[in-house]
Amino acid sequence: MVRRTVGLTVVAVSLAMVGAHLTAQQSAPAAKAPAAAKSAPQPASATPLPRVAVTIVQIKPELIDEWQDFQKNETIPTLRKGGVTGRNAFVTAIGESFEYAFLSPVTSFADRDGDSPIVKALGQDGARAFGQKNRRFIAQQRTYVATVRTDLSYQPTPTANLPVVVVANYSIAAGHNTDFESYIKNDLTPAHKQMKTGGFVVQQALFGGDGNSFVVATLLPNFAELDKGPAVVRAYGQARAAAIQQKLAGIVTHVERTVVRMVPELSFQASRPTSDNR
Repeated sequence: MVRRTVGLTVVAVSLAMVGAHLTAQQSAPAAKAPAAAKSAPQPASATPLPRVAVTIVQIKPELIDEWQDFQKNETIPTLRKGGVTGRNAFVTAIGESFEYAFLSPVTSFADRDGDSPIVKALGQDGARAFGQKNRRFIAQQRTYVATVRTDLSYQPTPTANLPVVVVANYSIAAGHNTDFESYIKNDLTPAHKQMKTGGFVVQQALFGGDGNSFVVATLLPNFAELDKGPAVVRAYGQARAAAIQQKLAGIVTHVERTVVRMVPELSFQASRPTSDNR
């Protein structure tokens, strides 16, 4: 799984972390331009798109129980002590076995110029001992940073409890990123609005992956929701959905879908955002 460009982003994206950014953009009143500048073109958004750091690990099957205890009893307290404000954990339910993804917000790349949170919490010697213990559990690991495309995402209720995520990882043909974005805006979003779903979050690889890759993470309240089928088919019917799929044939070179679920006991955050969205 680690070979995938933008796998679980998810993965699963973190509603508690990213939803606040989206809610702020959706609900903030537009600033009034001075009278003399009304005719001047204005930027589409003055708010930078949020970023998320993703670590995907595959755990050795024989060590999974011990690793989970290590995460709860040592890793989370150490990260908190080192200044990490939160992370959301996901496990693959349909896809690679024993695979977990951890998402944390990226406020600034400059933070990486200093000591890591593990070093801040434990010191250099303690961090080395921590790393040796942690590496014993890991079969494979990959990290990357993605941009959360809040301008393409649709979340009617960002704080809703939607722990199951269908992760569609799209590879886009060179020069067709804007075409794929048009599909999300003109085909996918209206279908989700019509069916009153929990929505979806879009991410795009920034570092550590292919910049022509997008993830569309569809948010579900439970696994039973999978039995209803895709929102595009339910909203438009089989014929129109097939036509949309045919249109994507010249835009999307490959798509891979997995299903993940959130793991609350391996997640933590400083606070939960509130929302007036309905």
